[in-house]
Amino acid sequence: MAAKPKTAKPETTEVTDTATETIKATTEQVKGKIDQALKAFEDAGASSKETYEAFVSSFNITVKGFEGVSAETAAYTKKAVEDLVAVSKSVVGAKSLREVVDIQNDYTKAAFDNFLAFTNKIGEMTVQFTQEAVEPVSRQLGTVFKKFAQPVA
Repeated sequence: MAAKPKTAKPETTEVTDTATETIKATTEQVKGKIDQALKAFEDAGASSKETYEAFVSSFNITVKGFEGVSAETAAYTKKAVEDLVAVSKSVVGAKSLREVVDIQNDYTKAAFDNFLAFTNKIGEMTVQFTQEAVEPVSRQLGTVFKKFAQPVA
């Protein structure tokens, strides 16, 4: 004789349905949270890449700034040596002690003025390339802080 299929009692069906609905709801919530976490990791990865690129850009600006300062320093040094050689020749060719003192005074004043002009120029160059170098990093970090300061939906 064929076995008669058993039918579930109404209470069992209700518990099974409730459990199934609870599992589905929990699964959807967990899936949603996992999707949010994955999105956050993707955003963090993209932000890390953009932050790295900002630091590289900043480094390149800094290197170019130092190259400019080095070139300016080399030019100043070359001119200072040339001026010193010219003054030395003038002193050797001087006809009196008064002329030597005047040549030396003129040289000292010119050398000091040239040094002040050089240091001012180097200072301005340094401030300018420092501001330019800080800008990409500052902009990127501001973007990152804004993005990650927002509450997760």
